[in-house]
Amino acid sequence: MIFDPKMTEKKQGRFILPQNANAVLHPCLDKSVVHEFWHNFTFNASSLSITHSDELIFRIGNTPKAELEEFDYSINIDPDGVCVHAKSEKDLICGFMTLLDRIEADDVNEATVATLDCAVIKDFPSIKNRMVHFCIFPETEIWEIQRFIRFCGALKYTHVVLEFWGMLKYDCMRELSWQSAFTKEQIRPIIKEANDLGLEIIPMFNHWGHAAASRVRHGKHVVLDQDPSLQTYFSPDGWCWDIKKQKVRDLLRRIRNELIELCGKASYFHIGCDEAYNFEFTKENMDTICLFLNEIEEDLRAQGRRMIAWGDMFLCRHQNYNPNNRYTCNAPNEEAAQYMLSRLDRNIIIADWQYDATEAPVETAAVFANAGFDCLLCPWDRGNKNMRAIISTAVDQALMGIMHTTWHTLSTGMPFVTGAAVGSFDTFKDLGGTYTAALYRKVMFVDGDYTRAGWSKKQIDSIC
Repeated sequence: MIFDPKMTEKKQGRFILPQNANAVLHPCLDKSVVHEFWHNFTFNASSLSITHSDELIFRIGNTPKAELEEFDYSINIDPDGVCVHAKSEKDLICGFMTLLDRIEADDVNEATVATLDCAVIKDFPSIKNRMVHFCIFPETEIWEIQRFIRFCGALKYTHVVLEFWGMLKYDCMRELSWQSAFTKEQIRPIIKEANDLGLEIIPMFNHWGHAAASRVRHGKHVVLDQDPSLQTYFSPDGWCWDIKKQKVRDLLRRIRNELIELCGKASYFHIGCDEAYNFEFTKENMDTICLFLNEIEEDLRAQGRRMIAWGDMFLCRHQNYNPNNRYTCNAPNEEAAQYMLSRLDRNIIIADWQYDATEAPVETAAVFANAGFDCLLCPWDRGNKNMRAIISTAVDQALMGIMHTTWHTLSTGMPFVTGAAVGSFDTFKDLGGTYTAALYRKVMFVDGDYTRAGWSKKQIDSIC
């Protein structure tokens, strides 16, 4: 089992899942991906026959509901059946995923069966907003997007941030995407499946730095490598959008609108804004960027969304910070950082990525919180100490949530996605790769395809 709920009362006996399980459930669970999950998580030993109910339940047999009390969902398992009960549809999906996590395989009369140990289980998350940031590179295949999102659903995340690194074809400018980019029609079914798993998709597009839609170390530029005449949209080095120009602001607005239409109903939009190299922190420039961000926030608010932005450009180094935590702060001094924070709309959410902080509290989060901003702390796969410091700070300071980032390192970093999810319900634990592998193979069967097995297409790059 991956998750350790806040309350587990063990009972005698076990429930053996029938080959054809007659389930009474709320319609939010009657989705094709849920049926597939049930088949995979029961080791192909059980399938579901469905009867709908208006109640927020998932029940096999006549097992009664366990009282919710202060918890979001409860699970009651006895030798005759199981009942999951919840406060909301998303809580019910969460409880269902917890149930799947507890299914084990056994032999009965030389046949594989799926079983559940009898218990009463109740839980709620320690961190309400549990987000994952996923990058779609030219090397990313469509099945990898779908499988990762399924994985996040099984891990009970609430949101997935999708950043298309030149890999979505836009109507507003052809050069925003590489020739191999995905069409919206290819992405829409994945968005629907994410919603079926209780996930909100947060679209992301960089509005300041990272305008190349490519990693800086490799020198590619999605727009200028296709049409150099479009240089006037960017800074001289091509890394930042020239936000002083109205045509750039108009283009970015059209991009936002296309992404919002594609990704469907949700509460947020991530505009990036980190690592704006060569930005000169003059008063005029700082006024320009703050006005630009506030205008975007106002536009998004009118569409029922809040804006998320990275926080590094609004932080400066302090001598009073914990010397064991190396913070990423790209403002030159406290005066510039405070000036920019004072000009920003307080409805903006700051995503504070501090990958080299290894001891709690992560002090930069308090800078944003004290200035009146909601803050998301963002770990990466830099190590267990960083993950533990981020999660404990988010819990202890009652921050808005966490946003686990994955960047280009999922081929080795997938266990940290599991760790961030588990830590959001309980304390962070280093589960290693085996638990992650066991879950990853269940969310999408690969039918013996070597390149799709696990989370890395290859085990070695060359013969040693």
